[in-house]
Amino acid sequence: MKLEIQAGRTLLISGPASVRLEDGSVNIFGAPIHRRGRFTVRREKQMPIEIVEDSKFDVEFGERATYLEVEGSTVPESWKEATRRIGTSGESKILIIGSTDTGKSTFSIYLANKMLKHNRRVAIVDADIGQSDLGPPSSIGLSLVTEPLIELEGATVEAMIFVGETSPSRVVDRVINGIMKLETRIPYGTVKVINTDGWVTDEGAIEYKVRMAERLEPSLVIGLDDVGELDPIMSMVKTPKMKIHVPKYIKVRSREERKHIREHGYRRYLREAVYRNFLLDRIEANDLLERKPEKGNILGFIDSEGFMIGIGIFESLNRRRGILRAYTNVNFRKVSRVECGNIRLSPQGQELPFSVDQTWKELR
Repeated sequence: MKLEIQAGRTLLISGPASVRLEDGSVNIFGAPIHRRGRFTVRREKQMPIEIVEDSKFDVEFGERATYLEVEGSTVPESWKEATRRIGTSGESKILIIGSTDTGKSTFSIYLANKMLKHNRRVAIVDADIGQSDLGPPSSIGLSLVTEPLIELEGATVEAMIFVGETSPSRVVDRVINGIMKLETRIPYGTVKVINTDGWVTDEGAIEYKVRMAERLEPSLVIGLDDVGELDPIMSMVKTPKMKIHVPKYIKVRSREERKHIREHGYRRYLREAVYRNFLLDRIEANDLLERKPEKGNILGFIDSEGFMIGIGIFESLNRRRGILRAYTNVNFRKVSRVECGNIRLSPQGQELPFSVDQTWKELR
């Protein structure tokens, strides 16, 4: 389909779609898009293309893809105010909180792009372990951003931490400690943008986010909230804080759509995976040996510094011979430790249920 859009408008495309700018000038989250360049909008994702000059597009739409033209920018004025404050005040560590589908990842990208325009170095820590874009789901990823981004998935990953869960409720300290460990890989003088998960409303979530703010000591906490659901957290946070609006045209995803996004993330990190044997006399595997993993358990392969190299899927464990068999693309020579998570996957990256015995054990 050929589209012609006037300057001053925004083209919202929900994927899957492939977009080519044939003429004109546009940007996405403040990142300029080069003429004749083609980019994709993945399934379950939405991309706002701001039209700077009258522009022409060639768009290939996949099944269930949609588009919408709106007048003006879809970026809330409060986002622009927040980036101006951060750019002029020297804020150096930004903690972003909000419920699911409020635009946390989008604001992380927008803020990073704006800081790059001010010639400031930027790092993004993606701690949304259920919908991670920098690493596979169940992990925390770090990117040292050097080029404007239109999505986190396209960023270079500097380091990752394996958590082994997609819900933070059982791994609160592990998530916080993981963020702090990734911070050690960020050069001095870099603006740190920390994107978090959408668990914010119940008592455990409030305690978790407040504890996160206390331990991470951000220079600014930014909450995306239009309905007051963050008030209990924001009222208890002692550091400087600021609320910004949720974009009007934000895409709200169903549980099934969020599952599809997670499975896409697993598949990305299982590309070119094969069945490999690991000798347990050469790597630490106490976590694995102390439990009874099921076929399909997600595995995290860890290097000597405690950072995740990649993931795998548990196939079998010969305790007598000390051999772990896993489906993975990880080079065993780099592995110092293997950890077992509480997610079960098929080799195709599909999430699987645990057996009744395993589920009962977890509940206990």
